[in-house]
Amino acid sequence: MTSLSEERVQEIKDSFTSQGLMQTYEATLTHIALGHVEIAMPHRPAITQQHGFFHGGVMGALADVACGYAALSTVAPGHAGLTAEYKINLLSPADGDTLIAVGHVIKAGKTLIVAQAEVWIEKQGARKQCAVMLMTLCVVKHLGNL
Repeated sequence: MTSLSEERVQEIKDSFTSQGLMQTYEATLTHIALGHVEIAMPHRPAITQQHGFFHGGVMGALADVACGYAALSTVAPGHAGLTAEYKINLLSPADGDTLIAVGHVIKAGKTLIVAQAEVWIEKQGARKQCAVMLMTLCVVKHLGNL
């Protein structure tokens, strides 16, 4: 397996940092590798639903971003992967301290990329899977900030 250059890793970090939504969520990239990204975010009342769990929309957004950056790590410089379609299954309430999305590329093609994200909730050091996403991305030429 080919590893990512330090330059490419930095491009991904810079792109992630420029996402207003991820800043709002106080999310951080915790791992970047070729075809693999992990993102974590802390629990806060502003991103919960009425029972105090992480909101399903927040879970979907985090999974979407994890798949997107996993895909970005596989495309040529000057290109990006844009979400074309996804399906998410919410498996259990996201009741915990930290939400973690692990995105990985299943198949990286020239025009389409298929990726999957698993979303985990961590509570008092124990992890439980709370969602899974399957996504198709379209490879496009650079659209601005990657």
